[in-house]
Amino acid sequence: MKDKKIKKMIDNIGEYNPSDAELSMIGNLADKYMDKSDEDIFVEIIRVKSEMEDQMSEEQFATILEKLESIRPMLSEEQNTKLDKILEMLDKNK
Repeated sequence: MKDKKIKKMIDNIGEYNPSDAELSMIGNLADKYMDKSDEDIFVEIIRVKSEMEDQMSEEQFATILEKLESIRPMLSEEQNTKLDKILEMLDKNK
């Protein structure tokens, strides 16, 4: 089952062609958060969630949560635990 999910994700990733701007943004985010502690990152997630609530519809927000959930098969157990915390933080009071 997990292998099928991974294959599906790889197939979907193959269809995604990020623009130069998106690649630059991803690189900038990686640089920005590289030396941050988990706690610092979680504080930032709370801040971003507040902005997202003001700017997005319920459907858009649900789509983001689904996309985050979809990466689960590619994550290690430790990363899945962190993803659980992130999803819990994002889904609270929404």
